Amino acid sequence: MKILMGPVLSFRGYDAAKNRWKLSALMVTKNGPPGDLFFIGDVHVPPASATLVWQLGDRAAYSFSFDAPLADTPTTLTYSPSEDTYFDVHLPPRDHAPNMSYASCNGFSSQKVMKGVEVKNKMWLEMAGRHDQAPYHLMLLGGDQVYADSVWEVVPSIKTWNALPNAKANKATFTKTMHRQLEKFYFDLYTERWAQPEVAQMMAIVPAILMWDDHDIFDGWGSYPPERQNCDVFQGIGKIATHAFGVFQQHLSPETKKPAFYLAPDHGFSVGHIVGSTAILSVDMRSERTQRQVLSPDHWDKIYDWLSSLSDIDHLFVMSSIPVVYPDFNVLETLLGAVPGQQELEDDLQDHWSSRSHKGERSRMVHRLFKIQETGIRVTILSGDVHVAAFGMLENNRTEYIGQTRVINQLISSAIVHPAPGKMVLFALTHLLDNEKEIDPSIISRMGTFPGTNTKFVGARNFLSLEPDTSRARPRYWAHWIAENEDEPFTKVIHPVENEFPV
Repeated sequence: MKILMGPVLSFRGYDAAKNRWKLSALMVTKNGPPGDLFFIGDVHVPPASATLVWQLGDRAAYSFSFDAPLADTPTTLTYSPSEDTYFDVHLPPRDHAPNMSYASCNGFSSQKVMKGVEVKNKMWLEMAGRHDQAPYHLMLLGGDQVYADSVWEVVPSIKTWNALPNAKANKATFTKTMHRQLEKFYFDLYTERWAQPEVAQMMAIVPAILMWDDHDIFDGWGSYPPERQNCDVFQGIGKIATHAFGVFQQHLSPETKKPAFYLAPDHGFSVGHIVGSTAILSVDMRSERTQRQVLSPDHWDKIYDWLSSLSDIDHLFVMSSIPVVYPDFNVLETLLGAVPGQQELEDDLQDHWSSRSHKGERSRMVHRLFKIQETGIRVTILSGDVHVAAFGMLENNRTEYIGQTRVINQLISSAIVHPAPGKMVLFALTHLLDNEKEIDPSIISRMGTFPGTNTKFVGARNFLSLEPDTSRARPRYWAHWIAENEDEPFTKVIHPVENEFPV
């Protein structure tokens, strides 16, 4: 038996009633199953045995489930997946807000883009260094954990199909050969990408909450015209990518019943977690996406039911892979189209919240988030996708929203591996576009300037460090953007809803 990838840790929730920090680990092996996971040290956890979640020839993915108690002070859980290999997992004190990182876009959209980057996983090393100084309890990964865009070139049957005229391709049947080649493609993609040492190290020691975006399937998934999106081959690719996402990012086999923290299990992978006075909502914006919707009404209802049940919460972090607040891509595409040597944007207009068909859904979501904030819970949106660091604000001008409940912050961190867009895009974002938009007559969205700077958009690879100030009865979070080649982080303080403090 040989370990090809892993262990990769996943956060499976905190059971406050039983005081159990619940985790799972995933490993990929060749020529046989792995042995048990063993735990050593002061935190007593019985050995965890392997459960097969995907077999593909002589390779297989296995998951392990285990949990540990939290103490009144920080503790360390040490586990061993094999002889002479040990990993330390840092557990937060009971009822404390977790120290977290957030990142997105862990890969390259093309070989050409990749060749221009000298140290591909440099920001993963930066995150590891930050973890050494102040350990992370959770790692939030907000989309594009792998880039599957090469599916059109490296999967022979799909490359042949993609060369067909559209009308003929849309009528073609998804074949057994396509199925077999795609399974190998996605299995290989995760195994190879996540086995890279800098990525593997962090994934083995910090439990993650992962949500996919389009590149985990392929660029623009869900935003194609219906005749293409619903054709047999597209749907076949989507099913294999969903299987791979379920196994590698959610540690689920198709036969596994989704745990209770999945808020709408029949509609996708949206999850909700509560750790101390911090709540985390990760919204699946791909499983049901079409040109006309992002989530189905019933999916939203399930999410809103969970949000309405929250109590004794100071902070709610909402993971929206696509930024809710961002300059209008339609304007940006028009501007760039007038420039010789046009900078090609990776995301179609239909894929963003600024799409005309998604604006109503966005408005309804934003109003519900303001209703949650009105109860005294600070709402913060976390987003990725756009390959820059930035922050935006939603401001509600209705008279019932006063003081701190009027503003919801959005923190954008992208990308941890993919390089930033070119200078022309950054210039347009900063100087040519209207960074303030009306979402509806009562709500304004606008991009902000990083405190203490004149900077609105950071064109460098980056990740977010979300660090709670637990010395206070109601903790505030320090949001630090760690950007490549920047000596100091860009910082925004996220206060709880208290009238004596700014937002």
